[in-house]
Amino acid sequence: MAKIPEFVTPIDLPSGRRYEVRVEVTGTGKRQQKRKRFRTLKEAVDFHQGTGTDRSRGVHVAPSELTVQQAVDGWLLGQRIRPKTRSAYVTSLRPIVDHLGAKKVQDITKNDVEEVVQALRAGTSRMGTWNAPTKLKKSAKKVRSKWAATSINPMLARTRSVFDDLVNQGIIVRNPAALVKPLVTDSDKTMNTLAAEQVTTLLNATDAHCYGIAWRLAVLGLRRGEILALRWDAVDFDSSTLAISAARLATAGGATTGAPKTKSSVRTLPMPEDLAAALRRGRKRQLASKLALGSKWVDSGYVVVDELGNAPYPDTLTAAWRKALAGAGLPHVRLHDARHSCATLMHLNGVPTVVIAAWLGHQDAGFTLRTYTHSNHDALADAAAMLGAITTGKKKEVK
Repeated sequence: MAKIPEFVTPIDLPSGRRYEVRVEVTGTGKRQQKRKRFRTLKEAVDFHQGTGTDRSRGVHVAPSELTVQQAVDGWLLGQRIRPKTRSAYVTSLRPIVDHLGAKKVQDITKNDVEEVVQALRAGTSRMGTWNAPTKLKKSAKKVRSKWAATSINPMLARTRSVFDDLVNQGIIVRNPAALVKPLVTDSDKTMNTLAAEQVTTLLNATDAHCYGIAWRLAVLGLRRGEILALRWDAVDFDSSTLAISAARLATAGGATTGAPKTKSSVRTLPMPEDLAAALRRGRKRQLASKLALGSKWVDSGYVVVDELGNAPYPDTLTAAWRKALAGAGLPHVRLHDARHSCATLMHLNGVPTVVIAAWLGHQDAGFTLRTYTHSNHDALADAAAMLGAITTGKKKEVK
């Protein structure tokens, strides 16, 4: 009979002899042993030898009942992020939790994550109840629409972060989400901006509308959240300045007003004369509406409000922007692209990049130049004329 190694303990049971092996595992913060029994001595020895390398590296983890949903909840709880960012993380992670939430994290494989990706691409990802938005049952969606790569890749990034955290805690050995390749995106996607004459057309067409002042603020470079959070007490007509110190953002269950995107987003901007005049007209219209509506008027104190004085939900303002462009006969560009338009026009008119960065609330002037300033056809033509004058040695008038 073969000699039984010290690490194997024979146990006689009514069903027959079993060979028990105990190995040290990690993942609990203290020493722990994992016990496993085998029918034959050879199986017990093979198991012990096979886990030797993992034991020496300290990665033979203890069994855990932690589920994917519990892991995601714990990861979100440990993030130090703004409510808007947290809402974006929740949106990204919902398909993972809806699809895999009840499974143990130690049972998740690359294929599990890949199945979520494929379901999102095919438009067959079923909606669950985790952090689901509150909707009427009749209108609640059961299956998600198809997700583009630009939405799936952030989902994968967040999922990798969750599982990276589990690896660092010693709960799992390796990150299955890290094995799933991100999808290819269209890196050549063009960014649309409004030309100077289009900005003028839009502002003239919407001057009398309750949201007209929002479009003026947008083309002057304010973010949507900054526009919605701007209050009348932040408008100083005497010094002709605007104080940007908050942002109103779309979050689960409604809009939340809080700190702006970054510290550099807190800024005081001088008002151009046409903006100051437009704000005075807007304030006068609000006071007239308050007098006419009486108790029906909501005195919110915000600069941008609807016909009853209510501050609009962020997505409501975006929808109104689309209608405003269509009504003015202009092509569609994103509301945030109005901010790009501001930077582009400032850049084309010779405003230093550091000044543009300060105006937009950026810390990095290089980021401003890379992201927000886009040449138009006229600027390229002027540049070509200038280069031609240099290469030919002939002076040429540049418009």
